[in-house]
Amino acid sequence: MNDPPNQRWCHEFTGRADRPAPSFEELSPAFQARSRQATARLGVTVNSVHACAHAEELGGAARDFLSAAMILGSLPRELRLLIRLAVANANQCRYCTAHQKHQLHGIGVPAAKIAAIGTPDDGALSRRERAAVRFAQAMTIDAGAIPPAVYADFIAEFTPQERVEVTIVATAMGMLNKINDALRVPLESEFEELVS
Repeated sequence: MNDPPNQRWCHEFTGRADRPAPSFEELSPAFQARSRQATARLGVTVNSVHACAHAEELGGAARDFLSAAMILGSLPRELRLLIRLAVANANQCRYCTAHQKHQLHGIGVPAAKIAAIGTPDDGALSRRERAAVRFAQAMTIDAGAIPPAVYADFIAEFTPQERVEVTIVATAMGMLNKINDALRVPLESEFEELVS
């Protein structure tokens, strides 16, 4: 395919080469700010942000909510990323799994802890991390059928405020998984090795 990179991405994203994904210069000032923030956090142009720019108002509101769920509240960043990785794994979202692994590596989380998300009972996670991860996985699979032991551990480890925050962080990640997978947002090539 000899299309320019923007056109190639758009064709993969939309299945149509006649609707190019907005380049940075084509984004509204609000989406340019979102793109700059995402690039600062991840070190690359984030395809998911540009995909949402096709729907200025609702896409912008969604991106703002997703960003707020990552920074507001009392939970430490590492725990938020572990929760997000647990949800992305449960939803089998390659895009979000790669992004969470990249950020966890970037803040110095050991590979054994990152790998433990797939087997949270192996001892690499603290009791608190394990309770959050198991809860996030269970609510992603079926929020109405969280096993009593998983819920009991979650209640024992977290305050009411923290329980709400864990639930919102996990829910936001599930939303982003659905957006990226449903729109077939391509993973940035820089992150492919994290999920191959």
